[in-house]
Amino acid sequence: APDARGLPVRVRGMCYGTDDYIGAGRRWAAGIPVDGVPANPNPARVLNLSLGGSGACGAAYQAAVDEITARGVLVVAAAGNSVGGAVNEPANCRGVLGVVALRHIGSKVGFSDMGPEIGIAAPGGNCINVAPGTPCLYPILAATNTGSQQPLASTWSTSYDITVGTSFSSPLVAAVAGLMASRNPALAPAELVSLMKDTARPFPTSGADNGPGDSTPVPVCGSGAPTGPSGQCYCTTGLCGAGMLDAGAAVQAAAALAPPGTGVTIGLRNADPVAGQTLELFVSGCGGATPASYLWQLIDGGGAATA
Repeated sequence: APDARGLPVRVRGMCYGTDDYIGAGRRWAAGIPVDGVPANPNPARVLNLSLGGSGACGAAYQAAVDEITARGVLVVAAAGNSVGGAVNEPANCRGVLGVVALRHIGSKVGFSDMGPEIGIAAPGGNCINVAPGTPCLYPILAATNTGSQQPLASTWSTSYDITVGTSFSSPLVAAVAGLMASRNPALAPAELVSLMKDTARPFPTSGADNGPGDSTPVPVCGSGAPTGPSGQCYCTTGLCGAGMLDAGAAVQAAAALAPPGTGVTIGLRNADPVAGQTLELFVSGCGGATPASYLWQLIDGGGAATA
């Protein structure tokens, strides 16, 4: 995402975290003052919450989400991983973009929760179509750490040491929101969500299976836990959101709404220019349009450069 940066905010230890910690982290990330903490010099445009509580969205949680959203910050949250159960807070809070996890074929992966509060769906990894002792075919590869009580050597998950879950679906959606905001910084949270929903791909209605030796038909997702033996089911827009996230289409839609000149990038193709070398400049962006002409002008002397 051009000009975008990551803002990691730690709100939990290895085994412990409270709503107060999480709430303070959310507020600080959005640029809202938090007692006892220096002001955030680089407030975020998008917050990813790969975490969840239980039950309906509480009044305090909703008030915090409303305050963050009013600052122009989009909150994206994981649906949860209780095998088709109800969506819990924060993904069920008003104004939060809740994310369901999909299998490689586009059906809802068994572990993912679902419900009418969900806005969109994205890959979450799945390992159903494998025999015991064989590698996971569709994991989400992610950076991880070997420390149990403090940071040690960083590493990556693998097909044997897997990372799957709605916690990985949610940041995919948050990242696409970041890409969209890079192309069109004027978009408000509701506009980012609307464009992602409008450009989402429709859910498949066939092609899924429950793995080797299991011929049980994959059901359509219904209210409550799905009836399939694995928890897998064919998504509906009523329970899995508007459709499957389409990053390319969402970014193009955001760029198409950008005013002329928004997102323009000007650069130098020569990585290490030297005196006497011809310099080649380029421009891209222009709100998704192709530049028709260029006018380069040296200002303030130009040093060794001459027109």
